Amino acid sequence: MTQRSEQLVLDYLSEVGLELHGRLTARERTLFLADVRSRIDARRAAAGRDDPATVRDILLGLGTPRDLVEREVTGRDLDLEDEELLPPRPRQADRPPPPWRGGPPAGGLASLLEGSRSKGAGTRTARRGGSLRGVAAVVRRHPAEAAALLLLLAAVPWGWGLSFLWVLGTVLVLLSPVWSAGDKRIAVLVPVLGCLAGMALWEGEADFVDEYVQQSLAATGVAGLGLGSLVCVLHLYLRLGRA
Repeated sequence: MTQRSEQLVLDYLSEVGLELHGRLTARERTLFLADVRSRIDARRAAAGRDDPATVRDILLGLGTPRDLVEREVTGRDLDLEDEELLPPRPRQADRPPPPWRGGPPAGGLASLLEGSRSKGAGTRTARRGGSLRGVAAVVRRHPAEAAALLLLLAAVPWGWGLSFLWVLGTVLVLLSPVWSAGDKRIAVLVPVLGCLAGMALWEGEADFVDEYVQQSLAATGVAGLGLGSLVCVLHLYLRLGRA
């Protein structure tokens, strides 16, 4: 075996491999090239000589790489276990099957109304489930912030004497690393401004300023403070969900 003869064989097999690309799988290409190599070696052994001229005649007897591939690969059975050669899924396969093959029933207007009704019920159920999952996620990920929101929410009915809960909830909001500085300013200023607006809307009368503050705060100021706290709870909850 001479180096020149072996190089002729390797060049021939390389061209055959290029012709096989895209027609056979990698495993099948390897088997095909091994078979061609074994046939070449068998003819070299039968010739009794291994000079380049003999090897060139053997390769000419097999034909050009393209002729060899066209002759021996065309019409072969595909290996269905190899997904490389499987054709892509047709778009028709994604369409729903007809009613007689297990698809949706074709019941005219009644079926359309029934489908719309069931779709609406499913949408409402999905929305309720999504809201509950959102609240659970906020409580699980941000327990301290959720406690602050609960305190602010419990402080809304001021008539129950729970006004001190607003102070505790606001302190937790200010200490939170989740809410931004703008959110914290809203949590403080909106309830205070609501309280002042409620006091300004009081229609009663008082002889002294301290009496006016005390009576207006008890009458309408606490209501404005509770309404502002409710607005802050909604705002902070939405911001917490995004965070």
